[in-house]
Amino acid sequence: MSVKAITFDVWGTILPVEPAIKVVADVLTRALGGRVPWSSVYSFVHEERRSLKLARRERQEFVPPTYNLYRIKRKLKERGIAADFDVYEAQNEIDKAIGSLDVRPFQDALDALKAVKDDGYKVGVVSNILLWRSGATRELLSKLDVAGLLDAQIYADDVGSVKPSPRIFEMALTVLVGDMMPDVYLHVGDDFYEDFMGALMADYGSVLVDRGGLYIKKEYHEAVPCRAYIIRDLKMLGVITHQMESCEAR
Repeated sequence: MSVKAITFDVWGTILPVEPAIKVVADVLTRALGGRVPWSSVYSFVHEERRSLKLARRERQEFVPPTYNLYRIKRKLKERGIAADFDVYEAQNEIDKAIGSLDVRPFQDALDALKAVKDDGYKVGVVSNILLWRSGATRELLSKLDVAGLLDAQIYADDVGSVKPSPRIFEMALTVLVGDMMPDVYLHVGDDFYEDFMGALMADYGSVLVDRGGLYIKKEYHEAVPCRAYIIRDLKMLGVITHQMESCEAR
């Protein structure tokens, strides 16, 4: 019997990340007592998120979200802002707000999840965390009825490791299929380094979702035959899974 596994990134791939960033800005604006305009806090959160992601990329080590909030608090104080809020309270507020976020999954992602599930794939998510804890994402996926389409959810705090480290992909595969060697294992994500290159470095199939057309203008590009693909829309994922299966059958 054929064993097939596929994992998806969450934020930016299944769910839009922008509403979540706004939630962090909302919580921090309230924590600062409204002394700083929301637009300034929002820009600051965007700036810090980029900086934290770059630092994570360079070190490839897991840093808890609460630690990242401590860093944000310190940076605010360096700018002369009286950031005297309790970091743990702020973290709990962010997690609570993320868990109940009013957001819809990308339709192409929802359709793709259902399609691969119907096609016999073991389906999971592999996600880094940055400003909110994995429990918040789990709660949101459950609320949105996405969790029911998944056989496993693996987050950086479960493994103590972050994408692009092979360790997190290997853990996901073990949870999904145990000791069996799958005929196909494919990871799908929107981040070129963490998702696309991470899966390739772990020696697995890789799909980059390039909705903004940063890397390709056409709908589909086979970057490495039978290994790596770039697509503009997840409606093309079925083409790739069938091609991967054909490659394995040769």
